[in-house]
Amino acid sequence: MKSIKNLIKKYWLTFVCTTLGCLISGFAIDAFYQHSKLISGGVTGVAMLLKYQFGWNASLVNLLLNVPIFIVGFILLGKKHVIISLYGTLVISLAIQLFEGITIPYDSSLTTILLGGVINGFGSGIMIRSGGTSGGSDIIGKILNKYFSISIGNTQMAFNAVVLCIYGFLFNLDLAVLTMVTAIVATIVNNHMIDGLDRRRALYIITDKPQELSHRIYEELKRGATAIPCHGTAAQSERTMLYVVISKLQLAALKRIIKETDPAAFFTIHVTTGVYGKGRTFHAVSEIGD
Repeated sequence: MKSIKNLIKKYWLTFVCTTLGCLISGFAIDAFYQHSKLISGGVTGVAMLLKYQFGWNASLVNLLLNVPIFIVGFILLGKKHVIISLYGTLVISLAIQLFEGITIPYDSSLTTILLGGVINGFGSGIMIRSGGTSGGSDIIGKILNKYFSISIGNTQMAFNAVVLCIYGFLFNLDLAVLTMVTAIVATIVNNHMIDGLDRRRALYIITDKPQELSHRIYEELKRGATAIPCHGTAAQSERTMLYVVISKLQLAALKRIIKETDPAAFFTIHVTTGVYGKGRTFHAVSEIGD
């Protein structure tokens, strides 16, 4: 009991965000997905499929389907992963029951795809970004990853693909396609929530004028640069590569600085997220969760 209290104290933000995220996703499932007879991903999707086919209570079925998964997960993964997942499963099941019967009058399937997908992706993004999870498919993925080195993403994709094929066979292809498109919308929103909307640009700049270029970057953009010695194999020459991370709005200015300082420079631009360390507007390393 004491270890569980310590876990809750340590991961209280995860539990709060899981609660909020599951409530939002539960609303999207009841108000939009079930309106058009679509299913969500994971074990919850299986529960919804069984509800459509046999009229069973989706909330209760979701809990029952997760019981054996949690027992295996507790044995193979340990207490922390199972408790957080179990809490998410309980909340999403209660949320589905809580919002059962909510109806929003609309006719277009496009509304389900856009509003349902966006709201569900937003809710799950809040939860996942804090380290939470709402279903047993995540536990299955972690078990396969630990013992067979199969990525969690591939496991969840395969699981959802199988469920979607069964769903399409039992009902019709149109509903299966609508479910797939709604899932894509939810995934896009989910990824933006997890990665953050403030995506940075990382540049690798190979230049013969590293001091002058790094000085201008600091003076004009207030950004530091890391100098890395490098060797050009074609010209057999020693050069310097600058590594710098900037905001999207600073990219045009940095291109201009490079052009004016060293027109012969070679550089590549990469989209990056989750920039941690000392630096203006960067995340502190202390913000990283356990």
